[in-house]
Amino acid sequence: MTKTMVKMMLGTTVLVGVAVVSYQAGAAKAKVAIVTAAPEIKWEPLAGGPMMHAKLWGDRDKGPEYAMLLKVPGGGDSGMHTHTADYHAVAVQGTWVHTVEGDPASVKDLGPGSYVFQPGKQMHSDMCKGKQDCIIFVHQHGKGDFIQPKKPAADKAAAPAAPAAPAKK
Repeated sequence: MTKTMVKMMLGTTVLVGVAVVSYQAGAAKAKVAIVTAAPEIKWEPLAGGPMMHAKLWGDRDKGPEYAMLLKVPGGGDSGMHTHTADYHAVAVQGTWVHTVEGDPASVKDLGPGSYVFQPGKQMHSDMCKGKQDCIIFVHQHGKGDFIQPKKPAADKAAAPAAPAAPAKK
């Protein structure tokens, strides 16, 4: 046998070995189907409410990846905020308005099926237009967080200095 043939056989053997081990590992964990009807979804307050979320997979508090349904009450507004990681979102119910700070073209009525990619560390807000609650599917590759804008520091230079006390003689 030539060296090339030996290398090919060795490479094939390693590849088959990896495939067998991967298959056995997958079979040992036996994946289980999950089927949940809408009325069975468990909604929990998000950061004290009024928004709610329902975990689909992963752990929002730990990462590194999770998906959830986000429920924004009709007329509700998150206010400007950002997240550390990027996320992908799809409107499922209601009319969602996702506004990117400084981008007036981003302000659109987003009905069911509408898609948003939101880069991390970019200020934005989410509002649910109308009386019907908005439900949004969110998938994030990272730990979930909600970062509000920093409040401007008080302008210390604007306050007049107290007059100095007269010196005693």
